[in-house]
Amino acid sequence: EEELQEIASTIRNRGKLFLIGPRRFGKTSLLCAAQEAAAASGAIVIRLDAETYETLDLLAGALLATATGSLSGGVQRAMETVRKVAAHLRPQISFDGESFHVTLGHGRREGGPLPLLTDALDAVEALAAQSKGEVAVILDEIQQIVVEEGLAAERQLRSAVQRHRHVAYVFAGSSTRLLTDMTEEPDRPFYRLGSRLFLGAVPREDFHRFLVSGFRETGLSLAEDAASRILDLAEEVPYNVQRLAHATWEMTRSHKEPHAGVETVAASLRRIVLREDPAYTQLWTGLTTNQKKALKAVIQSGGREVLSAEHTQRLRIPVSSLRTALLALEQAHVIRMEASLGKSRYRLVDPFLAEWIAVSQIG
Repeated sequence: EEELQEIASTIRNRGKLFLIGPRRFGKTSLLCAAQEAAAASGAIVIRLDAETYETLDLLAGALLATATGSLSGGVQRAMETVRKVAAHLRPQISFDGESFHVTLGHGRREGGPLPLLTDALDAVEALAAQSKGEVAVILDEIQQIVVEEGLAAERQLRSAVQRHRHVAYVFAGSSTRLLTDMTEEPDRPFYRLGSRLFLGAVPREDFHRFLVSGFRETGLSLAEDAASRILDLAEEVPYNVQRLAHATWEMTRSHKEPHAGVETVAASLRRIVLREDPAYTQLWTGLTTNQKKALKAVIQSGGREVLSAEHTQRLRIPVSSLRTALLALEQAHVIRMEASLGKSRYRLVDPFLAEWIAVSQIG
């Protein structure tokens, strides 16, 4: 609720917000809910996921097409408007009866695909200036653009966005380390461009209450300690909590039992792990020996002080090699760094991987 209010306030005030949260924490669902709420109040929200577009050209075209269809009003007027505000992009426009399609890049200016994206954002600003309502652009997985184009992307995006006064921006991403560095380091272009909102886990008491009441509403019951066990095994990662809770509910229902206890939760987790065995096996066999050691160290230490002498001596691996292995695991989205209250620790992106390793590797 607090996160939704923050996003709503950003849209209402035409501000700029960075929503930073790990994968599987419900970030996309939150953005969908925010979009629906904003639309219900009359705002126009253009939401795109940068990871779903192979090139920046395609992302820029989709951005302009969505804005054109939402802000112009009427097919003919929309086509005339986009040709006017984005004439230098030489847009090729088509309409299939349901949505607009815009292809850019004909006669593009120098600088590659990135200027196309910033020019498209400028065009959205021009369209928004003609609109009387609130307009917002939500770009999910924004780090994809930065990873591909480097520091130049940060500079050019800031140069465009900071001049816009009629569009609110929400930049969301799951690469917490990268986005944190981008927005807090004084020498980075995104420094103080907007406010930041770090998406954490759903408060434990609220999630616990939700799980118990969810079972009750379907005529079943979930023991208090079983609900706590679900949260522990899933490490309170929302996606994993819901998946394990659903598997527990399904097993309880299929066995025609009225009550789910900790034993049911354990059996449900084992069933999930067995179903995911091919994927986990592929991931595991793709790791180097040092990466496997590093991953086990993260699990066995709870992600704390992994680089300590105790772990490096036990694993028989130099600190530098262990640090390199941890960085590779982080870049591969196998683990993530979590910082809280002045301390940091490594966490598994998929907590259930620990159970699979315990069963298949550690024994």
